[in-house]
Amino acid sequence: MQRKPIFTQPFLGSLLLALLFLSACGPTTTPTSAAEYIATQVGGTLQAQATQDMAETLIARMTQQAIPTATFTPLPTATSLATPTTLSTPTQQPTTAIYVPPAVTSTPTRSALCLHATLISDGDIPDGTEMSPNEAFTKTWTFKNTGTCTWTTEFDIFFVSGDQMSAPSVLDFPQTVKPGESVTISIPMVAPSAPGTYTGYWIFADQGAKRFGIGQDGTGNFSVSIVVK
Repeated sequence: MQRKPIFTQPFLGSLLLALLFLSACGPTTTPTSAAEYIATQVGGTLQAQATQDMAETLIARMTQQAIPTATFTPLPTATSLATPTTLSTPTQQPTTAIYVPPAVTSTPTRSALCLHATLISDGDIPDGTEMSPNEAFTKTWTFKNTGTCTWTTEFDIFFVSGDQMSAPSVLDFPQTVKPGESVTISIPMVAPSAPGTYTGYWIFADQGAKRFGIGQDGTGNFSVSIVVK
């Protein structure tokens, strides 16, 4: 920040004139001899010179204080920015999609199965029927031949697992059943003597002992379940 000068130029000029006026208006004496005259002239000259020198020195000092020397600071040289290198992006070539169809797994349907049965009726003794201890009864099921092969009298009905309830292990088919026809299977049984729930599982078999039954794949068992009180 630039300092404001203490004394302005008009003030300095007025001060200089005042000094000169005072030097000129000093008391003068009339010289009485040539020596005194010369001394008076020399003294006036010296006094005027001293006053002038003092004024010049004062003005120079005030000027130096009022006007500081400006210091030039060079601006930093602007550094040129490096030009960024543009990276070339490789052009992506479109790929040709190859469609691969999913593998088809053939699931056999009922119409495609040779041996397949569908339960139509659970008879007059549905699952959960209550029985007395040692009570004799006949369990009956009605099935439809929903396969493509004929059931013959050489086919059998096998006991698989569970509670056999005094029934035979194997029974012959009562008749020939062509595809689309129905047959009723009846098995004599006896309720156990002890109270509880009893369940037995059964299945069919052809003349080659190949088992089949109900369900989606034609291999499911059919059952009988009673409750002894």
